[in-house]
Amino acid sequence: MAETKINPIQPDKVQCPNCGASVQRNAKKCPKCQAGIEKPILVPKPTVATNEFLAEEIWNRKDPPQYLIYHYSTGNAEQAAQIDLGEVDSKGRKIIYCPVDNDALRKGLVLLPSGVTETTFKQAFSEIDEYAQRAYDSCGRDAMIKLLTRITVGSWFLDRFITNPQYDVAGAGKFAPILPIRGPSQSGKNRLAFLLRTLSFRPYFEMSTHRIPSLYRPLDLWQGTLVLDEADFANTNEKSELVHFLNCRATGTPLSRQNPKNPRITDTFTNFGLTILTQRKPFDDNATESRALPFYSEASDKRLPVIETDEMLKEGLAFQNKLLYLRMKYHQEITIKKDSWIDELIDHRLIASLLPLLALSRYEPSLRDTIAETAKAVQKLKIEEKTNSMDGLLVNYFWEKINEGLFKHWQFNTYYFLEAADIEEQDQKERLECKPLTTSDLALHFKWSSQSIRKAIKSLNIASTGLPPFIKEGGKSYRVIFFEAERLEKRLKEFIVDYVPKSVFQIQNLLGDRLVTEVTGVTVFTCDKENSTGPTQQQREEEKTPVPPKNAIFSSFDQSLGTDVGQKEKEEDNSGGRGLSSSSQNSNFTVHKNRDLRDSRDPVAQSKPLFVYWKDSSGDCSSCTKKAEYKVVTPQGDVLSKCTPCFDALKRTFAGAEWREHHD
Repeated sequence: MAETKINPIQPDKVQCPNCGASVQRNAKKCPKCQAGIEKPILVPKPTVATNEFLAEEIWNRKDPPQYLIYHYSTGNAEQAAQIDLGEVDSKGRKIIYCPVDNDALRKGLVLLPSGVTETTFKQAFSEIDEYAQRAYDSCGRDAMIKLLTRITVGSWFLDRFITNPQYDVAGAGKFAPILPIRGPSQSGKNRLAFLLRTLSFRPYFEMSTHRIPSLYRPLDLWQGTLVLDEADFANTNEKSELVHFLNCRATGTPLSRQNPKNPRITDTFTNFGLTILTQRKPFDDNATESRALPFYSEASDKRLPVIETDEMLKEGLAFQNKLLYLRMKYHQEITIKKDSWIDELIDHRLIASLLPLLALSRYEPSLRDTIAETAKAVQKLKIEEKTNSMDGLLVNYFWEKINEGLFKHWQFNTYYFLEAADIEEQDQKERLECKPLTTSDLALHFKWSSQSIRKAIKSLNIASTGLPPFIKEGGKSYRVIFFEAERLEKRLKEFIVDYVPKSVFQIQNLLGDRLVTEVTGVTVFTCDKENSTGPTQQQREEEKTPVPPKNAIFSSFDQSLGTDVGQKEKEEDNSGGRGLSSSSQNSNFTVHKNRDLRDSRDPVAQSKPLFVYWKDSSGDCSSCTKKAEYKVVTPQGDVLSKCTPCFDALKRTFAGAEWREHHD
C-alpha cells in the first residue's frame, strides 16, 4: 500500500436500501424509487474488524474522518465514510458504523493517522531510534528507551491477545502494562511522554484529573492508549478510584456503573490498553506498582529544544501512518503466545508485558536482543520500587532478621522471628533470653498500626494456616510471626533486590548440612563436605532425617529429629539465633558463626561430650506421646526420657559424642 489520500465525502447523504441512490439523510422517501427510508442507527466506532477486513479510522486534520479498509485476501485498501455489516438492533433497525468525530479529535486530544505509508519493522525501529535520540536525551540509557519504544509499538497489536471473540472474558487472557515516567520537575518526563505518545496506538491525552469518568468514558469510545500527564494524586492506595481504574485497565476489566437516570440499568465501559503516565513518586498500591514498568527521567545537559518543534510533530505524525501500515498488513497473522517464558525472568507481569514483542520478533528478530539486553534491568527496577511498599518493607525486615540469625525453630519446617536474643549469666552459667518478634514491635518500628501489619503479613502467605495464635517463650505468651522457608523464598524473590534464589536455604542452612548443639557449644559436623558420601550422609538421606538450621537457636536435645516417629513431636523450647548458652529445662542459646565459646582452659571441655543412658520404661517420652524406654543424662546433667525411635534419632544427631550405657 502506498500513501493513501483522503477523498471528499458527502456526510449529509445516505444510500437508499432499495435502489442504492444517494438520498438526503433526513429524507423519508427515496426520490428515485419512492421507497420508504428507515432511519438507521449510527454507531461511532474507530475500529471495525471482521475475518475479511480491518477498518481503521483516519483523519487528515481538516475533512471529516473516515475509514481506511484493508482487505486481507487481496491486500488492497479503500476508504469509506460508513460500514454496513448487515446488523440490526433489537427493534430491527439497521446498524451502521461510522468514524468517531468529536471535540476530542478536533482539538488534538486524540491522534489518528492520516493514511498509511509503506515500511518494514526493521526500518521503522531504526527510524524510531534516530527520532528518539533527536527528541530526548536518555542520559546513557539508550537500551531502556529502546525497550519502551518497542513496547509502545506493541500497543498497535494488543487486540491480538484475543483472536476468538468467544474467549473475550473480562479480566482474563490479556495484559497491557503501565509505563510511568518519573522524576522531579524539568527532568524531561513530558518530552519522553510526547515521544511515546506519537508512537502509540490511538493515544488519548489528558492532564491530571481526579474525575475518573473523564477517563473511562472517552476511552470506552476510542479504545486506544491513555497518556496521563501529572498523574500525582494524594491517595494512590488500593482505595483510590484512579488505582482501581488503572488496575482494571491493565487486565482488560470493564468498568461498570449504575445508570443515574435508571438505577436498574448497568452501564459498562470497555477498559483495556497501554497506559503512559508522568509522575513524581510511585504508587502506594503494590498491585498497581507490579503492573508498571517505571522509567526515571533525568535532566539533560544537551541543548535540546525546550518545547516540541513542528519538525518533531510532523515526524511523530508520520510514524502514525507507518505503524498503521504495519498493523493492517500483519494484524491477522500475528498470534501472541500466552504460554511463552523469557529466560532469567521471574516477574510474571513483566513477561506478560513483553509477549506482544515476542510475537513481533517473528518479523524483526532484533526484538529478542532488545528484550535480553534490558528486561533484567527492568525487573530489578521493579523490585526496587516494590521494596518501598508495605509488603516490601516487611519482607526486607524479615530478611534482615534471617541474616542476623534471629529466628527460632518451632515445629517441623516452621520457624518464627526473634526481635532480640541477649546472653545473661545466671549461677555461673550463660543463658540466652529470646524475645520473639511481634506485630507490636513492627508497629513501633514502622509507625504503622498492628492491625494493618497483621493483614499485610497474612497476605504475604509466608506460613501455613491453622498455626496457634500464641506460643510461650521464657514463661510468657507471644503472638509470634511464623514463616516457612519454602513460602518465604517466593516473597524474597519478589521483594529483595539482587536476591539469589535459594539463598534462604544456602545462607541460613534452613535445610542445613551441620548441626550446632547447645550441649557442648561446638559444631558437630553431621555432613562433612569432604566425605559427603560417607555413612553419616548416606544414613541421613535414607532415613530422611531433617537437620535444623546452622544459625538457629535450638532447644535442648529434647528435640527429636527423626521422621520415623509415629506422631508429631513436642518441640516446646526450640529456639534460633547467634550465641551460645548453657541449658536448663527452658534452654535457649545462640550460635555465632566460626566461634567456639567453650572455656579453652578447661581440659574436660576439649574432650568429647558424654551421654549416659540406661533402659527405664517409667513415664512418657519427652519428645512424643509414646511410652519411654530410655533415660538419658546429658553432659549438663539434664535427665531426658526417650522412646526407642526418639532415642535413636538423638544418637544420630550427636553421633560425634561419646555414648556410655550405665549398668546398675
